[in-house]
Order: sequence, then structure tokens, then C-alpha cells
Amino acid sequence: MPKDDEKIYKVETYAGSQIIFNEGDPSEHAYLVQSGAVEIFRIENNNHVIVNKIKQGEIFGEMGIISSAPRVASARATGITRLIKFNKEDVLNSLIDSPPIVNNLIHVLIKRFEVLDNELRELHTSEIFIKIANLIEVISKLKKGTNIISYIDLLDSAKKILNVSRLEVDNALDNLLKNKLINLKKSGHKKQLVEVLKPDEFMSIAQLYYNKLTKKNKELGIGQLAFIDIPDLSTRLNLSTEKLISLIQAGKIPWDLFHFHHDTVEDWINKTNKLD
Repeated sequence: MPKDDEKIYKVETYAGSQIIFNEGDPSEHAYLVQSGAVEIFRIENNNHVIVNKIKQGEIFGEMGIISSAPRVASARATGITRLIKFNKEDVLNSLIDSPPIVNNLIHVLIKRFEVLDNELRELHTSEIFIKIANLIEVISKLKKGTNIISYIDLLDSAKKILNVSRLEVDNALDNLLKNKLINLKKSGHKKQLVEVLKPDEFMSIAQLYYNKLTKKNKELGIGQLAFIDIPDLSTRLNLSTEKLISLIQAGKIPWDLFHFHHDTVEDWINKTNKLD
């Protein structure tokens, strides 16, 4: 029997492929994998992109109880999985009971994770922002004589054309609101309407905001690739892959520019027969 002052945590069991939470859901709980495993994923361009795999003994969803921001990815069990569920109060109470030095250290780490989380969100949303802005301009121009478009129509077009989620559309609209480029209204049928303000300057102002976001990300080094491959380099140089390889063979491109990812190469070597 547990002591009177012991907290009894809730344990939830999920079947294989069962969703634990979806991208865009409110972030209210963190989870500890007691048994089984969890897959963190996003849907990008209709593709299922695995972000992380959580094993037994590991915690996930913790940023939700730190920042209270909506989920930025989805989670599902990869087999029969048992999870211990924590809420914000559980974590805060545990921090209160911990030694002061541990408490202070955890709060510092939380702040750093919060900053990193916000930066990564900004990186992802900046590209979506400019795409949504372009879509709004196109739709508003098609509706001659009015600068008001239906939110539902915009959402439907964004999902079909851009393959983005409702959360991503709403985030882009929030940024457009902050820049006073749109106004959101309710019609008589309670359908939300998007009014384009300053239509003649709409895209130029949106582009300036996008440039500001991307400049900030570049200065912080967020989202920059550490390596580029041969096809990427040939595109940057406006050359065919074959021409680029011939320039490398001729020694016209320094050999020390080229690197191979160690673990990937080791795996390839182990799987590849002796080369001729």
C-alpha cells in the first residue's frame, strides 16, 4: 500500500499504432514509457516523417508542460505500450521537493529548452507563413471587388495545395494579424472571414517579415545544413552532376571540401561487396 503522501500516477495502455496525441493538440501532459515504445512523427507533404523514437524508460511530451504550447508533432505507440502520465502540477511539485541546487539547475535547463523550442518553431513556421501569405493574395485577387475570403475556403485550399495542417494555417494567420495585414471576422453564420488589409502592400510587407525571420534564423545558425551532397553542389554551381564530377577528377575543386558521414559510410562498406 502506498504511503498517504505518495502520489499515485496514472498508467495508460495503448495498442500498436494507437495515437497518443496529435500535432496541434493542447499540451497538458508528459509521459514516461514504462514498457513498449513510442514513435514521434509529423506529416509533411503527405509523407509520414519520423522525428524521434522513444524507448522504455524515456520521457516525451515534456515541452508541453514547460511551454504550454500546442503539440508540434504527433505520437503513437509502436506496439502494446504502457505509459506513466504526468501533468504540470506533478512536475512542479517534484521540483519543489528537490534540493535547491537541483531545482535551480532544472529551471535553467527548462529555460534553455524553451528558447530552443521557440527557435525551432520559428524556423518551421517562417516557410509556412510566406506560403500562406502568397495563397491569400492569390485567392483575394481571384475574388475581384472584395478583399474578404472565407477562412474555411482558405483552410481547404491550404490543405490541398500546400499540404499543411490547420495549426500551421492558424499560426500563419496569427503572424499576419500581428503585422496588421489581415483582420479576422465572424459572419452571420458564424463562419470566420479573413479580410486582407492594405492589399496593394500585402505581399511586400509579408515578404519583409519573412526576410526578418529568415535573417534571424541564419544569424542563429538554425536550420542550416552542415553538409551538402554532390547534387546540391551541382545545383549551386549550375552544373550537371557529370560535369561537377569531371571537375573534381581534374583537381579543379579542392579535395578537402568533400567529407563522408562516418557511420553512414561504415554501414555502406559493411553492406557493399568489394568494388572493382
